Amino acid sequence: MTMVDSGPEPRLARLWRGVSGALAVGLALLALAMIGVQVYAGARDLPGPGLDVVAGHGVAAVAAVVAQVVADRRRGWVVALCGLLVVLLATATLWFFWWA
Repeated sequence: MTMVDSGPEPRLARLWRGVSGALAVGLALLALAMIGVQVYAGARDLPGPGLDVVAGHGVAAVAAVVAQVVADRRRGWVVALCGLLVVLLATATLWFFWWA
């Protein structure tokens, strides 16, 4: 018989999960917006952001959502690690494709 920890989760863990979840959703929406901009630009014979930029946003968004799903289904250090991965993915995406 396995024991399941059904106690309440610490408030900091819930907050961290919420912050990383918001960043994962933001990355997914940003990737969808980039796809829309590329399609619009292609239909009007404009340069657009480029397929490499759109693909980079898509890969980062998928990785962030997968990490967030894992964080949502687990407890303990996995939540912190997956949340950190989401933050790093969001930061890297914004840095390389928007600020640098």
